[in-house]
This record gives sequence, C-alpha cells and structure tokens, in this order.
Amino acid sequence: MSNNAGVEDDVMEYQRPRKISVATLDVYRTEFNKISQNGAMQKSQVEELLRATKVRFAGYKVRDWLSENVSGDTLDFRTFQKLVSAIRSEAPTWKDNMSKPLAEKENLVIIPGKVEPEDFHHAYAEEEKIAFVEWINCRLRYDRYLTKNPWGKYIPISPNGDDLFEVIKDGILLSKLINDAVPGTVDERALNYPKTRPLNHFKMLENQFVVLNSAVAIGCRIVSIRPEDMVTGIQHLQLAVLWQVIRAGLMANVSLKRVHNLKKLLLDGETLAKFMARSPEEILIRWVNYQLRRVCDGKAIKNFNKDIMDGEVYTYLLTAIAPQLTDLRPLRETDMLARAEMILEYAENLEVRYFVQPHDIVVGNTKLNTAFVAQLFNCYPALDDDQQEMNDDFDENIDVYVEETREEKSFRHWINSLNLSPYVTYLYEDLRDGYVLLQAMDKLSPGIVDWDAVNIPPFELRQHVFKSSENCNYVIDLGNLLGFKMIAICGSDIYEGNKLVLGLLWQMIRYYTLSLMKCGDTMVTEQTVLDWCNCKLKAARKEKSMFASFKDVSLRNSRSMLDLIDCIQPGSIGYDMVFSGDSDKDKLENARYGLTMARKIGATVFALPEDIVEGNHKMMLLVFARLMNVGAASDNAE
Repeated sequence: MSNNAGVEDDVMEYQRPRKISVATLDVYRTEFNKISQNGAMQKSQVEELLRATKVRFAGYKVRDWLSENVSGDTLDFRTFQKLVSAIRSEAPTWKDNMSKPLAEKENLVIIPGKVEPEDFHHAYAEEEKIAFVEWINCRLRYDRYLTKNPWGKYIPISPNGDDLFEVIKDGILLSKLINDAVPGTVDERALNYPKTRPLNHFKMLENQFVVLNSAVAIGCRIVSIRPEDMVTGIQHLQLAVLWQVIRAGLMANVSLKRVHNLKKLLLDGETLAKFMARSPEEILIRWVNYQLRRVCDGKAIKNFNKDIMDGEVYTYLLTAIAPQLTDLRPLRETDMLARAEMILEYAENLEVRYFVQPHDIVVGNTKLNTAFVAQLFNCYPALDDDQQEMNDDFDENIDVYVEETREEKSFRHWINSLNLSPYVTYLYEDLRDGYVLLQAMDKLSPGIVDWDAVNIPPFELRQHVFKSSENCNYVIDLGNLLGFKMIAICGSDIYEGNKLVLGLLWQMIRYYTLSLMKCGDTMVTEQTVLDWCNCKLKAARKEKSMFASFKDVSLRNSRSMLDLIDCIQPGSIGYDMVFSGDSDKDKLENARYGLTMARKIGATVFALPEDIVEGNHKMMLLVFARLMNVGAASDNAE
C-alpha cells in the first residue's frame, strides 16, 4: 500500500467486499482507540483511520457521507462502523464491473497501484483535471516564458491526455501559479530554467522544493507529498498540490481585509472575531444565501453539492449579482443538463465561465462548484453600500481585526503546517478552546499531552467557557513544563483572544524549530545556531558575512543568508543576481531571493522579505535555524 497522501485530493481506494468478522472489528476498534479521545475522533481523522485499517475508499464519498450523517466535528466508534458498512455496501459494484464501468459512471481516471494492483487503486476526476487546465491557461496566458519557451510551450496546455502532468514536473509552471495566487512569494531568479538542454532530475527536484515549501508558506496544506512525487508524476498528488494553490488564489479575496462589505453577512449578535474564524467556503455559502434573499424568499443552501444540483440557486444567484445581463429563463427548462448549460451561457457573458461544465452542476461536484462560486464572488461581489447598515464605529473595529500582522500570518501558517485540526483561519478565535494549541504541544514534545485530561470540542454552549478554560490552563501548564517563560500569560488570555498569545506562539515555534536539530535530550540553543553559521561561513572564507547576533544590522541586506546558503550547497547562489544591499529596494530583492533559495535547498521558512529587511530578530533566528537543519543533515549524509 502506498504511503503517499495528499490533502483535499480525491484518492480512490477500494477493498473487495466481505463480511466484517469479529476479529476485523477488533482491529478497527484498536486503531480507533489510538487516535480517539474520550471515545470520539475528529472528522478530519477519518480518512487516516480508514487507511490505517486498510479500508479502500473514495475520498469524496466519505466526505459526503460525513456531511450527511455527522452533524458535529466528532464521531464515535459506532458511527465509524456505520461508515465502513456504507463503504463496503458499494464494493460489489467495484468487484463485478472493475475500472471501466466505474470510470464511465464517475468519470474517473483509474491509476493502478504499485502494490497489490488488483486491490489498490488511486484515481482522479477527469473533469477536475480539465477545469484546472482551463484555469491555468487563462491565468498564465500572458507569461512570456510559458508561452514562448524554446524547449516547448507550457501554455496552452491541452485538456486531453497527460500534458498537464508533464508540464507540472519541472516546477516552473507551479511556481508561477503560486505567484499568481500570492504575488511575490517565489523569486523566479531562484528557479532552474533549461538552457542548452531540458532540466535533469536533480534540477527539477530543486524547483519542486521551491514549490512545496512556498505552498506551505502561503497556507496550503501539503501532507506527505515529496518533490520526488511531483517530478516522477504521481498524478493524484500533483493534482492535490495544484488544487491547493488554485484554492489559495481563489479564496484570497474572501475576507474582510479585502472586502470590507462582507460585514453585511454577519448574523445578529455575531462578533467580528467569530466571523473571521469561518472558512472561506463557509463565508461563500453565507454570501450566496445573502444574494438569494435579495431575489427570492425561502431559498438557502448549506453546501455546494446537493443544494445546487437543480440549477435553481445559480439562476437566482446570477440574477442577483448581474441583473442587467441575466434573467430567470433557465428555470423554464425542465431538463437539468440543458438548464445548467443555459446558466453557464450567462456565466460566459459575464466572463466567469470557469471550473464547471453542465455535468459538474448536475452531479454536484463540490470542489469545482466551490471554485466557480469563488470566481463569481471575486468578479461580482454585489455588496455595494446601497444602504447604511453599519455605523462608523463598526468600520473602525473592522480595521482592528482585519489587519493581520506579518508575525500573526507567519505564526498562523506555521501552525497550519503541522496539519492539525481544525485549520486555523483567524489566529485568536481559532485558538480560544485550547484544542489546537494542545495538538501543537504534542508535536513539540510527542507524548507530553495526557489526552484523557483534554476536553474535545465542540462543546455545548453552557459548557464552552468551562471546558475551553480547562484546556487553556493545561496549555499554560505544558508551557511551564517545557521551560517557556509564562509569567505574563494565563489560560484566560488564550480564551479571551489576548495578543499575549503571540508570546506563547513565538516560544512554541522557536522550541519546535530548535528541537529539529537536538541530539538525544540535548536541545540546540540560539548560541549553537549562531556558532554553527559563523563556523560554516569562516570555513568557506566568507568572514565578511559573519555576524555577532540575530539582531546584527548587517543581516538586513541578506548577503550573510545568501553566503550561508552557498556554503551549504556550493555554487547554488547566482551572485550576478545579488544586489549590493545599499538601498531598501536592493535589500528587499535580496531578501526575496534569499528566502526562495532557502526553500530551494529544503528549508521550510515562514518569514517574509520585509521581516528580513526590518531586522526582525525572531524571524532571523528561525530562518538561520532552518538553514542549519538543512546544512547539518547534509554534513551528516556526507
């Protein structure tokens, strides 16, 4: 069985049907107990448990079943057993008909497994691949290199065949797509480009290090996907990364920071913090319902699959956001496919016909319909101030909440890189119940958390304060146990969303980063990192780049960082592309190049170029510690 697992990818796995024996149930219960707390497990852990128990499953079907049958965020063993029974009940169709009828029914491309090929398969949805191709062709159509590359054009990509998977392999297109999603993330000077011949395997691997580390740095969830997987063309994993990057770009504007008029979507009594903690998908659902209330009564959705399949919601939605260019004529059409086509013809007139085809609407493809709605929102938010619903004081409060600092963003992306549940959208609100922080503590020092003493959310309203406070107090106790300075912070500060939480998070990320290099029970210190960096620079005769501390002003031009990277991987830095660093502009360019090069050699860094230029000593330490981790590993390998 393959060990590769992507995030939010539809990995299809099937198991031949047979009755569940008592012994098999015991195995399920044993594995369930390993990850459950107080007899319950998180929804996000279900697919992990299915893999551990060797149950073959369709990812999208599992998620649909959970959304229909589990109202909260947790489930007990009995519910898990029902899920397994539901999966097995569909197994005969697979056994009797094999891959061809399945592919015809679900429009899936089946990829035989390398292990147990008769039992184990991966697959991806062909319509999703086609949708991604069309989006890439649109977003990157003006990139000169991709359209006029002497080694063969990247753009346009053919939606037929495996062209997409081939152009993804060298990492160049994906890096440019990351920059389209979050401009300035990847310094393209750091990428390997073919010169006299196509890139070799090693050069492509380096580019894929840039891709994966940059994707993590912008908040994408990348689980157990290696550069090797991308270069060798493991298709379902390539698509998983591609979707994460596309999603990051689509959802970037679905926030109060970008669109202040999203304040209209707040419910009565809902705080800004609560609203900002909602996922972009939840906000989009609320936006759709807001638009529906403007044009019809009693119509609302809870998801982007079953609730939109008949096309009525899209018809009303388009009428609400672009009344001059659309109307309700699709509702007269009784054939669902024909109605969906009429809807998409209107979308084409609005220049937003991306991601979905009529079939995708009718069958309720969640991923593609979510992307389609996100694009509708980005182009036609229709939240203009047609009436004064909020006062000026409210607008001032918005500015307090939406201006996420660079430090907050870096810490949030670090937490999400640990692949905890739930995903952290708004730092202070999502940490209030202490549960995510306790998971993070267990990552810092595995086994330190006594999960029998942890309250697992969600909580009943009357118990929320008490159970959350218990968790938060436990976080403080564990911090003391790890030697953190917890003088000015207590559990109530976490629960109340106090900015003192940043001090705790800084100590956590510092501990985690330094612990990556500890030898036995001996922890690496800041002085250890400083000494190692200077020793490395001195050995390479780069004494001018040595520095006295992580507050040293000489670090702000990034030349020490670049020289250290060149020490770790000799010849990697293109010094003809490095600026003197005399001006702020030069310093910023050097910092952007240096951070991308750090990712290229395998360092996962969350600092932003501005952090380097401004001399943020905390981020400096984290960057150089990560470089030491890569360099020390390379030295040991030699």
